[in-house]
Amino acid sequence: MLLENIFGFNNTQGWGLKTISASWQPYDFVALRDFLSPNGPVMQTVYRLLVENIYRFEFPLKCLPWPSRCLIDEGAIPVLYMNKLQFLTNGQAADYILLNAFEYYLFHFSYYLVNAQHLRAGSYNWNTPTDALYIALVEEYMNYFLPAEGTGVPPIRTASTPLPSSPINSSKASYSSFQGSPFGSPKSREASPFSLRSFMRSGSQQQQQTPTTVEQSGGNQQETWRSETFLQIVAEMWLNQNSLETAQRYGFSPGSNTENVLPCQDHVKVIRMLVKHVHYFTNSVRPENISSLHQCHYGSYWDGFKRSAMSQEIQKKLYSFLKHSFLRWPLDYSFRLVLETWLSYVQPWRYFGGKDGESPTHKQETVQDRAVDAVWQQFVTDNLLFFTVLFQLFLPRVFRTDLSHPRNTYMLFRVCKVFSQMGLNTLIEQAECALTDVHYPLRHGYSPNKSFTHPAGRSSTAAVLRIQFAELEGPGFQYQPLFSLECENMIEQLLEDIQKAKAENQAVAAARSTSENQSWWAWLFSDAYYNDDLSPSEIKKTDTHLRQSEVYLRTIFDIKTDPARRKQVAWGPSSATSTPGPAPGPAAISSTLPDCIPGENGPQLTPLGRYQLMNGLRRFDITLRGNPDLQPIRSFECAPLVRLLHAFSTALNKKHHAAIAQVSEREDFVARILQQFLCCPVARSHAVPAPLVRWQPRISLRFAASYRNMAYAAVLGAAVYASGHGLFVFVLLLFLMALSYGAIGAVSTRSPRHKQQ
Repeated sequence: MLLENIFGFNNTQGWGLKTISASWQPYDFVALRDFLSPNGPVMQTVYRLLVENIYRFEFPLKCLPWPSRCLIDEGAIPVLYMNKLQFLTNGQAADYILLNAFEYYLFHFSYYLVNAQHLRAGSYNWNTPTDALYIALVEEYMNYFLPAEGTGVPPIRTASTPLPSSPINSSKASYSSFQGSPFGSPKSREASPFSLRSFMRSGSQQQQQTPTTVEQSGGNQQETWRSETFLQIVAEMWLNQNSLETAQRYGFSPGSNTENVLPCQDHVKVIRMLVKHVHYFTNSVRPENISSLHQCHYGSYWDGFKRSAMSQEIQKKLYSFLKHSFLRWPLDYSFRLVLETWLSYVQPWRYFGGKDGESPTHKQETVQDRAVDAVWQQFVTDNLLFFTVLFQLFLPRVFRTDLSHPRNTYMLFRVCKVFSQMGLNTLIEQAECALTDVHYPLRHGYSPNKSFTHPAGRSSTAAVLRIQFAELEGPGFQYQPLFSLECENMIEQLLEDIQKAKAENQAVAAARSTSENQSWWAWLFSDAYYNDDLSPSEIKKTDTHLRQSEVYLRTIFDIKTDPARRKQVAWGPSSATSTPGPAPGPAAISSTLPDCIPGENGPQLTPLGRYQLMNGLRRFDITLRGNPDLQPIRSFECAPLVRLLHAFSTALNKKHHAAIAQVSEREDFVARILQQFLCCPVARSHAVPAPLVRWQPRISLRFAASYRNMAYAAVLGAAVYASGHGLFVFVLLLFLMALSYGAIGAVSTRSPRHKQQ
C-alpha cells in the first residue's frame, strides 16, 4: 500500500514525484529524496523484508510491456519472469507476477515513468537531473547500483542476505572469463551467441570458468545480483515498450489488438541518462597486466558484469526503441532528444573517467573531436546496425524537413559531425567488408585491422553478424550497406537539398536586409510579409551548419565536388532525355521540381518523378494558379470581413468592368493615380511548367481586412476623436492619405503599375 500510494498506482494520485523540483519546493524535495534514497527508510524496509525471504508481492501483468505480455500469452516466457509467473488450474497464466520486496519496489519505480496516468498529468520541465525529484532519484540509483568506481555495490547493512533464487543468478553462466575489451560480450545469450567474442572463444577457455575463480578474483556475486536486477528491470520497463519482433508479427494496424507506445520527452531523457551512465560503467573496467584490449582476461564477477551490461541488457532493446522512434516520431525539433540518445550510444569513447563525487552524466563532453582509435573496431562491429541502419533511417527524415530552419539544420549538423570523426568511417567500412566478405582496399586510405582482414576472421565475423541481424531485425532482414551506390545517391541528393537550403537562407537574409533598409513610408504601406522569426544570428548560424554538414558528408562518403560523378539510375523516360537540343525543357527550368515530361494537359510525372515526390526528395513549388481573390484566408486577416469585402468588390467589378479596363489602358496622370488601387493581371510564373490564367484588372478591397491596417485605422480614429473632431474629419483624412499614396505612386511610375498577388 505504501508503494502504491507513493507512485500513484491503481488510479491513485501519488506523491507527484515528477512535479516536485528543487527550485520550487526545496524542503519537500530534500525530504522525499532522503526518504527514497538507496540508503533511506524505504529501501531499508525493503532489505528487511528481503532478508526473511518469505514475502512475495503481486504486480499486475497488465502493467508489463506489451511485447512481454505477448510472449507470455504464447507460452514463450521471458527469462526475467521465469520464476515469477503463477499458473491457474486450467494452465493459463495468472494476471499477476510474484516478486520479492526489492524487485517489487524497482518495478513500481520504473513503471512510474511510463505510466499513462502520470503522462496525462504532465511533469516538471527539467534541464538538469538534480532539479526534478524523480530524475534525481534515477541518477542516484544508477550511481549506487551501477557505480563506475569501486568493486561493487555496498553490502546490505542488515544481517547476511541469502542470494535470492531468480533467473538472474540461476540461469546465467558465470562472469569469470571475459575478454579485455570493454564491449566484448562476456557470455553467450540464452537463445543465440550475440557477440563476436563469445562466438570466437575456444571451448577450453570456457571450461575454466568455476565459482572458485570468481571468489578468488575479488568479485562478490551475492551483492552483484542487485545491480543485475536493477539494470534488467529498468531496461525491461523503459526500453521494451515496442519490440520489432512483436511488431512484425502483429503489426500496428488500427483493427489489431496491439499497442504502439510513443515515449514522452522525459522518457527519452532518462534513456539517454541510462545509456551514458552504462557507458561510463562499462568503460570503468581496468584489467591488470593487459597489453592489448583484445586479450583474454579472467577477472572478477563484477568486472564481467560491467563488460556485459551494455551488450547483454541494453543493446537489443535500445535498438528496437530507437528504430521505432525513428520511424514514428513527429517531424519536429523534439526529435533531437532521440537523436542525442542515438549519438550517445554510438560514441562510447567519449565516456571515460570522471571526477570524484561527480556524476558521470554531468561530465563535460570535451573529446568529441578526437580521432576514433582502432580498439573500438569490436564495438562498431557488434553494433553495426546502430551505425548503418539508423543512419539510413535518419536520411528520409531529413528529406521531409525544412533545411532552411536552424533547428532542423542543427540536427543534421550533429549527425554529420559525429560520423565524420577521423577513423570512424574506416571502422564501419571494415565491419561491412567482413560481413560481405569483399576483398578490396578501403577507400579512406587507412590500414585495416588484421583480425578482420584475415579470411578466417572474416568468415567467423560474417557468421556471427548474420546471427545478430536475425536476432535484432528478424530472419528475413536484408542488410543495405552504408557505403553502397544507393546510399551514396541519397547522400548526393541530400547535398543538392543543402545547396537549395543555402540559397533559400541567403534569399531570406537579403529580404530582411532590404526590409530593414527601406523607408518607414514604404514599410507602412507595404503588403509584403516576411518571416520575422529568424534573427540575423540564427540566419548566419544556419548557413554555417549547412556548410559544415556539406563538408562532413563529403568527407564521410568520399564524394568529390564534381556533380558529374552522380550515378544515373534506370527509372524510365525522363525530362533529361526527352527534351533534346540546347533549349531546356519545361521541367528542367528548376532543379528542385520532380522529374516530368511535357504532356497535353501540362507536365506529367515520370517514374523517377513519382519516386522523388512520394519520398519527399523533390516537390513542386507552391504557386497560385486560380483566382487571386480566392486565396485562403490568412492568420493576419479577419475572416468575416474578407468575405464581406470580396462580395462588395465582386459587385463593383461586375458593374464597372468596362470603366476599369479603360482606366488600366490609359497613361495620363489621373489614370496612373487610379491604377495604384487596381489589381492588374497576374504575371506568368516561370517556376511552374503549366500556363496560368490571366485575370482582368479589378478592384480588390481585401487589404482592408488586415488586422494591421485595421489597427492603423483605429489609431487614426482615436487621434481624431481625442482632438475633438467627428466622423467627417476621419473620412476626409483617409481620403487625403489615399490620394497622397496614389499621387506618389503615379509620380514614381511612368507606365502602368502592375502588382502581383
